[in-house]
Amino acid sequence: MFNPRSIALAATVLAGGFVLATAGVAKASGVDPELFAPNYTFPNGSLGFELVSHGGPINPGVIVGFNPQPDPPGDGDNGALIALLHPADPELISPSLGGAFTFTLALQGLGDGSVIPLPGAPNSDGFTSLRDEIDGHVISITLQFGPDQVNPETWGGFNPQPIPPGDVLDGSFQFASNVDPYMGFQIDVDGAPLSFSLAPGVPEPQAWALMLLGFGGAGGVLRSRRRRRTATAVA
Repeated sequence: MFNPRSIALAATVLAGGFVLATAGVAKASGVDPELFAPNYTFPNGSLGFELVSHGGPINPGVIVGFNPQPDPPGDGDNGALIALLHPADPELISPSLGGAFTFTLALQGLGDGSVIPLPGAPNSDGFTSLRDEIDGHVISITLQFGPDQVNPETWGGFNPQPIPPGDVLDGSFQFASNVDPYMGFQIDVDGAPLSFSLAPGVPEPQAWALMLLGFGGAGGVLRSRRRRRTATAVA
């Protein structure tokens, strides 16, 4: 039985109307064997990805989702993809519907149920990170959002109270109508970077525990100078 340790984060984004050209991503989604469709369903019906981690002194499972949020949740998620061309640097791509998006990350099998403090707002390249000691291990998580920039003055955290409290954290982004947003993440355990592969099975919703990350925002898109690895790999 897992003991949950949870984190809830939300960001409000007030940025310009930068529009990302998505031809490379569209090309990638048709031919790249390292792009995968969702294999997990969250309790609210949204789709996500269950991953297995490798290379650390401990290797927690990861459940992650980055989805549009129509009514009902889960409608429109089928276009979401995860790129594992670089296994230590997964990238989630979700088709833009011009509305809200959520991001959720859960690490399984660690923690005591407390809430981890909100990390700082993403920098000009879209990166933010957190570092914490959990069950005697130093866990570092780096996150990146794109394609446009987050306004740091709008970055804040919240913790909704689902059942059980702290286990499900939600936030949303608002993107321009023609933008396909992405987010990437990296996780280190005691300084060792983890790599990830798609898990073969789908867990029950109550099995995901430890860390849940939710980010939210409004009014624009995220910008980054990060290389679009998914598109470049198949260009």
